[in-house]
Amino acid sequence: MNETNPNPDDQLDALFALARARRPDTAKAEYAFETRLQARLRAARSTDSIWARVSWRMIPFFGACLVALALWRAEIVTEVDDAQQAAYLENSDTLEQWTTLN
Repeated sequence: MNETNPNPDDQLDALFALARARRPDTAKAEYAFETRLQARLRAARSTDSIWARVSWRMIPFFGACLVALALWRAEIVTEVDDAQQAAYLENSDTLEQWTTLN
């Protein structure tokens, strides 16, 4: 194997050490970072429609409505079942005749 450089790891280690020793100046990027970030978020928010913002804020209300409707439906189903059972007990002969006609 024809290698011109007998130990390339030493050269690579020297380059890594040089890169670690030289720190880039990030003070310019750090200056007023929070202000720039808030301005960018505010600009992105202003492009959203009012309906998108309102719909996201209404999710808890719609969730509560869903739970209330589910409970209401469960109550109605139990009332209907109770009414059907009572009607069957009171008029069992009439209901049996009606079912045989159908």
